[in-house]
Amino acid sequence: MTCERCYRPMNSGEHGLYLCPMEPRRAATVRPDSIPGGLLISHGLCNEDGSPRRYDSHSEIDLECQKRNLVRWTDVYEESRTRDGKDRAAWFQSGEARRERAERVELRRQKAARVSQ
Repeated sequence: MTCERCYRPMNSGEHGLYLCPMEPRRAATVRPDSIPGGLLISHGLCNEDGSPRRYDSHSEIDLECQKRNLVRWTDVYEESRTRDGKDRAAWFQSGEARRERAERVELRRQKAARVSQ
């Protein structure tokens, strides 16, 4: 038997309200195998000639990874690894970044004009 609160065996320690810690509930998650519309992969798992290959299910991708002795990026890393790059790219699109770049360009132009005089 397992305690519904702490997920430990009932024969070890006391269990029940105010006796054992309430552990977070495990959520049932279902990840569908199919990929609607497919996924076009152009690096790593592409065709032998280097052209992009389309995969219609996650199991196809897993099988190809096993055949080529590769590991999926999402099995090793998480989304936070790319967050800094996304923030930086978004900042480059902002008006503040464009103003700063325009100021730098203008300063370089003025410096070059002074040197040439």
